[in-house]
Amino acid sequence: MNSVVNSICRPIAIIFVIFAISFQKTFALTCYDNTEGEMQLISNDEWTFCTLVPDSNVNSIEAGKVSGLSPSNDDIAPYMLAFGNSDDKYQVLSLCIYERYDFRAFNPKFHVPELLFRCVCNYDKCNARTTFDNYLHNLASKPELAAAASSKTAAAAAAAASASTSQH
Repeated sequence: MNSVVNSICRPIAIIFVIFAISFQKTFALTCYDNTEGEMQLISNDEWTFCTLVPDSNVNSIEAGKVSGLSPSNDDIAPYMLAFGNSDDKYQVLSLCIYERYDFRAFNPKFHVPELLFRCVCNYDKCNARTTFDNYLHNLASKPELAAAASSKTAAAAAAAASASTSQH
């Protein structure tokens, strides 16, 4: 009897592990990333959004920067709210913000506040272009991907809001 149970449980356990690994890979967001100096395509299951800091004289970096964004490297709550408002008739394709950071109190090497213009999007490879104009054209060419990602983000935002209200 014990050997029968073991012979049944082992294949089920193997199938479960394979399913868990493939399930995790299904939800990994793939973003372009050049934080290490060269352009790479990276999938990361912790990323919720892809980001683009366009090549612009407004930003303090010489060239455009692309990467992934997760709760571990930024506050994503405002983005979750914006993308969570999408439905079948209206979709947020990208959210762009113009920010001012004043780090002088933390580090004397910063002499003036820094300005940063960046955009976030929420589907695979949506940050493919490092120039703003090309970025917008890339977003506009793939609205069905943005719609699918927005519905996932809306569900995640609703779940987070529900969990937050149930804790209070």
